[in-house]
Amino acid sequence: MIDPRYRAVLLALADDELCMGHRHSEWLGVAPFLEEDLAFASIGQDELGHARALYELLSNDVDALAFGRDQDAFRSCHLVELPCRSWEDALARHYLYDLAETVRWETLLVGEDAVAGVAQRALREERYHTGHAEPMMRRMLEGTEESHRRLTESLEALYPFARALFEPTAAESDVVIAGLVGSGAAELEMTWCDRVRTSLGRSGVALDWEAAPAGLGGRNGSHSEYFASMWETMTAVTAIDPAAAW
Repeated sequence: MIDPRYRAVLLALADDELCMGHRHSEWLGVAPFLEEDLAFASIGQDELGHARALYELLSNDVDALAFGRDQDAFRSCHLVELPCRSWEDALARHYLYDLAETVRWETLLVGEDAVAGVAQRALREERYHTGHAEPMMRRMLEGTEESHRRLTESLEALYPFARALFEPTAAESDVVIAGLVGSGAAELEMTWCDRVRTSLGRSGVALDWEAAPAGLGGRNGSHSEYFASMWETMTAVTAIDPAAAW
């Protein structure tokens, strides 16, 4: 088993990945065009695979950890719980989340071999995710006046929630001091913010970079109003058949 000090960091990332995979899958068949149906389905499948790989590091019973916990035992952030029912919201979240996810995986490369191995595999897929998100963002931001306005509004609304991705987990300082991760949450957030600022700056977008994080508390089990219904959907099969396996 891995060092138990990893648990809070890996569980937060795994729960984010599980929820994000579920939210991406909701766009299958309803995205604006076929290529995006396929892209979001593929990316969502990757995120679910990342979640499973992390759960396997944390438990011998992946199904119980992923689908057998009470709602307040999840450590997902509010960003991945939001429904994001408009296309511009879904794309803005995809962009902000995957840039953040890349930074979070990168910091795990310095730790134990088992964790670093999962991070290396995930980062190979993240290159595809960001390779999809960033060009699509540029196309919309540099397209029409309306597409620029709508996407900018989505970015402004979701950026504070994305900042909460970097809310510190329990005993973070112990994990950093032990060398299990490369950087703490505050440093990771700065790295992410610099990448977002540089990327969006090419399309003339400047967000309120000092906007206070929104939806704090996810790392302690405090969830958004949307989590309960999503959790019920994600755990529906287990509720019917507790012996069902992922």
